[in-house]
Amino acid sequence: MNPAAIEGYLRLVMTQWLVIIAVAYAFGRLAHVIRQPKAVGEIAAGILLGPSALGAIWPEGMAWLFPVATQPTMQVLAKIGVILLMFQVGMEFDFGHLRSRSRTVTAVALLGLVVPMLGGLLIGPWLHRTFLPDVNRLGFIFFLCIALAISALPIMGRILLELKLERTPLGALAISAAAIDDVVGWILLAVATAVVTANFSWLNLLGQVAGVAALFCFLMYLVGPLKRRLWTYLNPNADQAVLTPDYLALVLIALLATCLTTNRLGVFSIFGAFLMGVALHKEVTLVREWRVKFQDFVMVALVPIFFVNTGLRTELGSLTTGTAWLGFALVMLMAVGGKLGGCFLGARLTGQSWRDAACIGALMNTRALMGLVAINVGLELKLLNKELFTMLVLMALLTTAMTGPLLRLCLPRDLRALADDGPPPRARPKEKGT
Repeated sequence: MNPAAIEGYLRLVMTQWLVIIAVAYAFGRLAHVIRQPKAVGEIAAGILLGPSALGAIWPEGMAWLFPVATQPTMQVLAKIGVILLMFQVGMEFDFGHLRSRSRTVTAVALLGLVVPMLGGLLIGPWLHRTFLPDVNRLGFIFFLCIALAISALPIMGRILLELKLERTPLGALAISAAAIDDVVGWILLAVATAVVTANFSWLNLLGQVAGVAALFCFLMYLVGPLKRRLWTYLNPNADQAVLTPDYLALVLIALLATCLTTNRLGVFSIFGAFLMGVALHKEVTLVREWRVKFQDFVMVALVPIFFVNTGLRTELGSLTTGTAWLGFALVMLMAVGGKLGGCFLGARLTGQSWRDAACIGALMNTRALMGLVAINVGLELKLLNKELFTMLVLMALLTTAMTGPLLRLCLPRDLRALADDGPPPRARPKEKGT
């Protein structure tokens, strides 16, 4: 490609990137104004820029703005954004939650996984038979169960921060249960990926699982401790810790090497990024520095590209039959009924008030970005067609949009006053099971 052609190609990519950032930012701010998480507006922006809205209203404009020639570049940028996001998600996990002995946390996390998965087992055979009879039945149902059960810990954290509930017992309980569910969900998704990429060969699957397990141990017990010791050596004063270019280079080399390793094992690169983040999560000053330097850039400049790529694959027009809408209704019923209902039941069985239990269920029902990452993995594994992909994307969007209104409706009076900038709440008596 000659320099003039490269410059023309770059112009197209920059134009797309400019539009994506601007529209995602505008819709994110609009969502915030109507008391929705910014992620809801950003996901909606991606869908509106795709064939469901822009393509239906102005197909020539969509074809000009998102030509086929630039799709590989935008997909690579989106992948890089998700890799960096999953690295940060791994670093941000507080695994102290996993050691909690709270009966409520355990019950909410367990039923928040089991009940929606049972829902997936219930509707999975019909969805497979009706929409994807040529796809491996086991792989599809396994993936569907995971998609229905996964939560979005980062978005939940943002919601709690926006409502000033992050330091309340209710917020801590929901975050603890979501941490457990997300760890288990990502492990299951990695296993599902290995199952599919191993061509459903148990021998190949065991080899992939053993390889990922060995990589995890290598990162947790060798690479992670070495990097944390080097960080402590370079930054003896935690209050003045700085992420230097030299240390950043070492982190990026390790991150990319881990992503390449999981890729070679037949598991998506994003799982390598997550594992590398987990290996470094104990060094809180490093996590803080990474967040300060890179979080905003990743969330503003790269993650919206992922949303738009998802939107370009989402076609509301593909749900044209009564059978398709029935399928979507069943997906929503099992997603909401399973996750919200299961978590509500777990909280009530361990002594929480119905209001607190409903709030916990509403928070756990949030899927947003993490749900979309999982759904896109399913599409890339060819376990979804356009109809099922659209159903699951809408499910992720609607379950996230439901969270704020349901939470405000169910919050006890004192916490609602805190969320609405009212007077500070009185101390609440400790309830059984918290």
